Amino acid sequence: MNSKSVKCPVFDGTDYGWWKNRMMHFIQGTDYECWVIIENGPLAITTTNANGVSSVKAPKNYTSDDYKKAEKNARAISLLQSGIGKSETSRIAESKTAKQIWDSLPLAYEGAVQVKKQRIDLLMQQYENFKIHEDEPIKSMSSRFSSINNELSNLGRQFETKDIIRKILRSLTKKWRQKVTAIEECRDLATLTYEALMGSLMAHEITLENDVEDKPKLRVWP
Repeated sequence: MNSKSVKCPVFDGTDYGWWKNRMMHFIQGTDYECWVIIENGPLAITTTNANGVSSVKAPKNYTSDDYKKAEKNARAISLLQSGIGKSETSRIAESKTAKQIWDSLPLAYEGAVQVKKQRIDLLMQQYENFKIHEDEPIKSMSSRFSSINNELSNLGRQFETKDIIRKILRSLTKKWRQKVTAIEECRDLATLTYEALMGSLMAHEITLENDVEDKPKLRVWP
């Protein structure tokens, strides 16, 4: 495939690991020498005096070979900048070389990625251990569960609706066993929506409350 036909991946501040891997291969396929410059630093443009001491050569003294090195260094920077979205350019504003740009990004994002993973691990533990509290209203249970599920979704950890339905049913206490069995036997869990499940559980909750109210009280004999 012609490298010119491959679209440069653009980093927008999310999913840094994915972008880093894609960008590395994109640059290698476009100009491998630029990738070497990004990894190891710019091509040196120096001059050596009579005493054998090297120093950076002034642009006014560049030879044609020096200009080629300067252009290659600039191309490495340009390739990286092409893959960094407008919202993230402030993070590389102080970088003078392609290597400085590349090395600065992990400091900002790989630490954030680790924090994200830890947060996902904590929320997954809460998700897996989720249970309705004894005598907790369905509305309250739903609110607690949605809070966990929504945060996981925002962090990129999403579940299919059918899996969420099964998780809710497993979280209910023994007094819900008859209703859970009825739902599992009479409803297609693959097509049942979360809203429909909550509506069904809330309706049954009213029935359970009425049964408690209608239950005759034990008479205390003198």
